Amino acid sequence: MKKNYIASDSAVIAAIMAISLLISGIFTAVSSEKHIEESLVRLHILANSDSELDQQLKLRVRDAVLASSDELFEPYSSSEEAEDTEDIKSKNTEDTKDTEKTDTADTEDADKTEDTKDKTTAASGIVCWGDDLINGEESNTYSYMTVLQKLLTDNGYNMTVINKTLQGGGTLSMMKMAGVSDETLQGYITRHQQAANGAQLNVTETGIRDLTEEQTTRNDMDCIPVIFMGYYGGWNHDPAELADQQEQILNTFQNKDQFIVVGTRPMDGSVTSEALDQVLSQKWGEHYISLANVTAQPSSTYEAQQAMAEAILQKLQELNYISKN
Repeated sequence: MKKNYIASDSAVIAAIMAISLLISGIFTAVSSEKHIEESLVRLHILANSDSELDQQLKLRVRDAVLASSDELFEPYSSSEEAEDTEDIKSKNTEDTKDTEKTDTADTEDADKTEDTKDKTTAASGIVCWGDDLINGEESNTYSYMTVLQKLLTDNGYNMTVINKTLQGGGTLSMMKMAGVSDETLQGYITRHQQAANGAQLNVTETGIRDLTEEQTTRNDMDCIPVIFMGYYGGWNHDPAELADQQEQILNTFQNKDQFIVVGTRPMDGSVTSEALDQVLSQKWGEHYISLANVTAQPSSTYEAQQAMAEAILQKLQELNYISKN
């Protein structure tokens, strides 16, 4: 009987040891499973439906991903390392986008520079439209057109100045010479007559000169226009109408972005320089030159014509209209 008790005790001890080992194994397995879980990348592929075709497609996708898994994950020893690497890739992508934006901006700036260069080389010359205040042969020496041509040549600009001015002419005749329609011209004349309300009008307010074929022939359509008109009237003493008439002539040119407008008070003094400049400077902005701001001399003097030519040259340079190439 004593041997049987000893055997039973041994069995109990063996059972206890077995249970202990089992519990230890369970904890070890749980710990290992937790470690494995932290190191795993779970990929769940869903089929579009339970149909046999969609299920087969799901298995082919799974097999393809598994076949590429070594290549995708071999460089990383942990999920944390993979996440850090992806963060670096994301930052590099953002940096690349910023660089591309900078490159794009630089390209746009370069394109704008090229556009400016194109503008400076597109014009075949400079054409002066409007008033010639130096009458007779002296115009060939002292007019602002002659002085401007000399200044351009002396400063290395290969640009020809074309003269499309009228001595003593009104703005209506100038528009006619530019090719503005008779209907438009008649509209101005009608408004002038209505505003006069029966009063005597200066001939330039209603009259249009008989022009020669040479005067009306346009060989300046691709030139940079300099508009200096209004000294002898034709715009009903209204600076806004003068601006409108200037625009009528500018609209006949191919490039409507390149031009210069010079303003001076009319010969009869019906409008002050200040009133004229206020309207025209607002209308034409950086394209406008006020002769009153350039010189204190009357616009018909040689000194004023010289100052006007110098101001036009400076404006051509400021607006990048001319190039020495």
